[in-house]
Amino acid sequence: MKQKYFYLLILFLFVFRVIYGLFAEFWFCDEIQIYLIGLKSYTTGSWPFYGPDIVYTNTQIPGALQGLLVSIPFYLLKIPESPTIFLNILSFGSLSFLAYFISKRVPAIPAWIVWTLVLTTPWTLCYSTRVVNPSYVLVFSVPFFLSIIELLPIYSRKIINPKPAFFIIGLTTTCIMQLHLSYILLLPFTILVFAESFRKSRRKTMIFLLLYLSGFLLGLSTLAPTLISPDPVMKGAASNIVFNPGNFKNILTILVRFLSFAGFEIPYMLGGGTAERLNVIKNQPWMAPFTLVLLVTGFLQVILFVLAFFMNREKDEWQKIKWLTFVSWLIIFISFFFSIKGPSSHTFYLMLPIPVIYSFYCYQWLISKKPVMMRYLKIIVICGLFFHAGLGTDNYRHRSLYLNRAKVQEALDKMDYRILGPRRADTLGYGY
Repeated sequence: MKQKYFYLLILFLFVFRVIYGLFAEFWFCDEIQIYLIGLKSYTTGSWPFYGPDIVYTNTQIPGALQGLLVSIPFYLLKIPESPTIFLNILSFGSLSFLAYFISKRVPAIPAWIVWTLVLTTPWTLCYSTRVVNPSYVLVFSVPFFLSIIELLPIYSRKIINPKPAFFIIGLTTTCIMQLHLSYILLLPFTILVFAESFRKSRRKTMIFLLLYLSGFLLGLSTLAPTLISPDPVMKGAASNIVFNPGNFKNILTILVRFLSFAGFEIPYMLGGGTAERLNVIKNQPWMAPFTLVLLVTGFLQVILFVLAFFMNREKDEWQKIKWLTFVSWLIIFISFFFSIKGPSSHTFYLMLPIPVIYSFYCYQWLISKKPVMMRYLKIIVICGLFFHAGLGTDNYRHRSLYLNRAKVQEALDKMDYRILGPRRADTLGYGY
């Protein structure tokens, strides 16, 4: 693709994602409550000491970052769409970094296909375009995992130098810590890169540790006020850690859901049940052929990702990425032995960059065996755009902000977040 057309494609993808996010689910309780944290902070002028709710234990994640990420855009533009637009700028930048990284590491796949898939596959549209806490998690998990990969002995030529990489993993860890409990999954990777650094040079490791701590403390700055002055009634987030031996039966479920982050998991995006999913298609029957192609593709992709692990005999980079992906799956599986929540995909969504990178190595291997598959890859890219255009249209009509935008605007104009709805903390009597 000529350079000017490539840049036009990138611009189109950005606009597409912003519109998709504005048309996405807004009124579901999780989305509303995250939005209200920032709206409450803006309309009351108060510091958001706590972030996302953990409904299983009636607790909140400590730290102000989530509230600030939603409230700051209102100071720039006092309209209901501001947080969504701001989120999309952040997520587009983060995912663009991922697409750039992959296009450099897997040059056999055309850059325009890489960028389009990374920015428009279901899971990167589902949670990185609408205001809900996993969307913000992805903003920080992409630079974290790209830094981890660059610090491991996978590539001889580095895109990220070690010093900024250690700073990034420190900063992103404390940022994600304030957004989602899944931050605990980052710790084994951090230990791994420090062990690798220590093996090579103890002196340099001390410098890297200082850089890591600098980033860690910078991210901690929005958490520090809560640690200094916590709500005495609020239970700690550790109350969500319980021993769950029954997770052993979920080993294959976790594998499929983990790999599906890189594929077209269409059923999840269409709705929570068969009737709801079929209703979306009935409302817009022109979506049916694209949906069918992607539905079949989603199953085939997971099969490809599994088969490539055993059948691809290439060495060096592939072998290291392959085993990193395996270890990542194993870490997720073990973590759910200590989780109050079952292995829903959104609970380990921050791991998305790993299977996405892995998937392009699988595509590269398949295309080297069957060059015609490049044509199929182009077809599913186009089908994906049409599918999401249809799904976005359906969301606009039934779930979006625009079902009652005036209510949100009234809350902003009157500087009273309660017009939109109460915060859970208002009902509980503690927290934020």
